[in-house]
Amino acid sequence: MQVDLNGKIALVTGASKGIGKAIALGLAQNGANVIVNATTPGPALEVVDQIKAMGRRSYFARADIYRFRDVQEMMDQAVQEFGQVDIVVASGGAAGTPPRFFHEIDPAEYLTTVESHLVTRLNCIRVAIDHMKERQCGKIVTITTDAGRTPTYGESLIGGAAAALVLMTKAIAQEIARWRIRLNTICTTVTRDTPGWEKAMSDESTYLYKLFKKAEARIPFGMNRPEDVAHLALYLASEESDQITGQIFSVNGGLSFPG
Repeated sequence: MQVDLNGKIALVTGASKGIGKAIALGLAQNGANVIVNATTPGPALEVVDQIKAMGRRSYFARADIYRFRDVQEMMDQAVQEFGQVDIVVASGGAAGTPPRFFHEIDPAEYLTTVESHLVTRLNCIRVAIDHMKERQCGKIVTITTDAGRTPTYGESLIGGAAAALVLMTKAIAQEIARWRIRLNTICTTVTRDTPGWEKAMSDESTYLYKLFKKAEARIPFGMNRPEDVAHLALYLASEESDQITGQIFSVNGGLSFPG
């Protein structure tokens, strides 16, 4: 995917691995300077070095996207460093219960799961809006699961939180159009080369392993890779998508066809 992002400043959360990393590198390859967020440096610093090797500016921003204050301070730092932020991509942060039947979920895990799939995204959206509305422009992209669009065995709680984000994407996009800010959400399915995939594949005895293998067998065009999601994120971050807001896109290889 080739778009013109020269001079743009992008903030990508969960950018040290998997989908977030692929998006951060894709943005940089297309001209953007990129703030790489994660909770720990480690692999994130490697992503920063890769971006700098392309001739772009980049730095590691430590912040926990579960905490609104952390996200707010990260944005303040970005504005101080670059003067503005044009693109915010909310990825990463998945936690809480893994896929399992609802009756097997410990009620103590409800809140953590909802925070993981919903509140982390809302924190990023809110902070982005607070900055972008003053500039009367901006692109926000959130990454979530296709279980928020298609009822999925073992993902009632995860899917419910994602479905809330899907609805809120549409409602918030209407509200912020007055400031020429665009907000869209990408829903994904099982994706190779991500922390979730690696964890699931590490133990063949788990329900998660069996679920992922079943999905793999059913996908007509093969399983997603992080780059498949990154291509769409690049488009939604670019001027070519200026007529698109409040929309929900599924990248799932033909596993399901949500309406």
